[in-house]
Amino acid sequence: MNIIPTVTIATIAYNEEKNIKNFLQSVLDQKEEGFKVACILVISDGSTDNTANIAKSLKSKLIRVINHNNRIGKSSRLNEVYQNLETDILVQSDSDIVYSHKYVVRDMVLNLLKDKNIAMCGGNPRPVKGVTYIEKAINYTTDVYQEFRKKVRNGDNVFSADGRLLAYKKELVKKLIIPNDMIANDMFTYFCCLSNGYKYKFVATAIVSFRSPQDIKDHIRQNVRFRASPLRMERYFSKDLVKKELYIPKTILYKTQLLMFIRHPVSTLYIYLINHYCKFKARLIERQLNAKWLIANSTKYV
Repeated sequence: MNIIPTVTIATIAYNEEKNIKNFLQSVLDQKEEGFKVACILVISDGSTDNTANIAKSLKSKLIRVINHNNRIGKSSRLNEVYQNLETDILVQSDSDIVYSHKYVVRDMVLNLLKDKNIAMCGGNPRPVKGVTYIEKAINYTTDVYQEFRKKVRNGDNVFSADGRLLAYKKELVKKLIIPNDMIANDMFTYFCCLSNGYKYKFVATAIVSFRSPQDIKDHIRQNVRFRASPLRMERYFSKDLVKKELYIPKTILYKTQLLMFIRHPVSTLYIYLINHYCKFKARLIERQLNAKWLIANSTKYV
């Protein structure tokens, strides 16, 4: 008798009232093929807005909302999800995204099931069309990032392990304990996956839409944390492993950067300079960063 795998779809939300309904509706629209969604879990980590009430308003029997009064950070809330997971598979998403089609979850789940050694999958986040100059410029550089992400080991790399959409088998989830100060949960679980002898798979067809920062302040907030993440990984994993997984062949990196500079010289140079400032700042303040990071408000509606 064939046993149909069960799936939990979970999100940790902090002041996500602008997009939580859009996100959950895109989750409810997913088609089940070869699996069964048992629960859509929304954990509100001390939200001070209407996030929890909006999530409850959808009136779906699948949606379970846990509304915490205090904010302790995404890392600790993810540990709650991991410790209490009962289904075979966990699909984990940010709340400020939208699933781009009805087979996003299916594509993630099927890739986990097709190989017993694959325990973690990453989706394919794509930015929506930019509105402000900053957002458009960031999207240009995001195109560069996505290009080399696809070319390094066909996407099966740390650069595609993006917290906007991840999926795990239960056997890996039960081995995950995220440190309370973790600033890059996606990267941390990627290294946990490899360290436990499992494989990771990039799923290009599992597209989710997100909004890039619309102002320079929000971009710096996000980019500093991104630049600090490898430094944080070196506290928990071998420096050789971290260096190996973050290595980008120079030919791929320089070629994609050059093409983008030719197409959008001013915008590319502008973001390039800002990102170098973020890299410098990240080294200065990495030890001060924790799981209760400052949110980027301009990314909260897709």
